[in-house]
Amino acid sequence: MSAVMYLPYLPDINWLQQYVANQPVLLEQHENFVKSTRRNRCYITGANGVQLLSVPLQGGRDHHRLYKDVEVSNAVNWQQKHWQAIRSAYGSAPYFEFYADRFLPYYEKQYQYLFEFNTDLLHTVLKSLKLSAEITFTPGYEPAAAYNNDLRNDKQESSVRYY
Repeated sequence: MSAVMYLPYLPDINWLQQYVANQPVLLEQHENFVKSTRRNRCYITGANGVQLLSVPLQGGRDHHRLYKDVEVSNAVNWQQKHWQAIRSAYGSAPYFEFYADRFLPYYEKQYQYLFEFNTDLLHTVLKSLKLSAEITFTPGYEPAAAYNNDLRNDKQESSVRYY
């Protein structure tokens, strides 16, 4: 079989490097949601240093369900806050205006499921980088031994990586 990876919120360069280097890749959708991982958070670098962007979830941190079934909490306007932070951090960067129109719709539409939001964003990231935008998901949960390379666990990352 191939490599299997988790689906992050706005993948960083290291995740993208692993994605490209380990093709064909399956993205895990049948794992239990893992707290304190990049599935609902990312880091951006701005004038004031590193900033954490975290997608709020229904039920807060008390999750005992599959990642694909985790619901986003739209009780607060987190998308507007995330977009403002991204614009503030990268608005003066070369080509931001060109790419902003590709990403802004994801911060205007309300999503019910985190997995759907992350998948839509990943399609746009891959397309923008002119990488294969075909995304394949696992048909069911398999233990690590079923894959040549199991890259689902991002808790082992020891340092913060920036988007």
